[in-house]
Amino acid sequence: MREDRHAVAQGITTPYNSGVNEGRITDVKLQKRLMGGRASVPLLRQRVVLIAHLRRYYTDRPLREVGPF
Repeated sequence: MREDRHAVAQGITTPYNSGVNEGRITDVKLQKRLMGGRASVPLLRQRVVLIAHLRRYYTDRPLREVGPF
């Protein structure tokens, strides 16, 4: 922690973060694990693009109002 003091301070004080990139990297790693080396790079690319579109679709949708039950 002491060695990364400068990086931690920058992470706390700046308005920028790498959350979007980390999410996409996680998606790519998940797809690679699921495919287990059985498919080619074009198929991996197609699946990663599909996951990105689905993630964008579900995060951009407004949450529906939940009424009394």
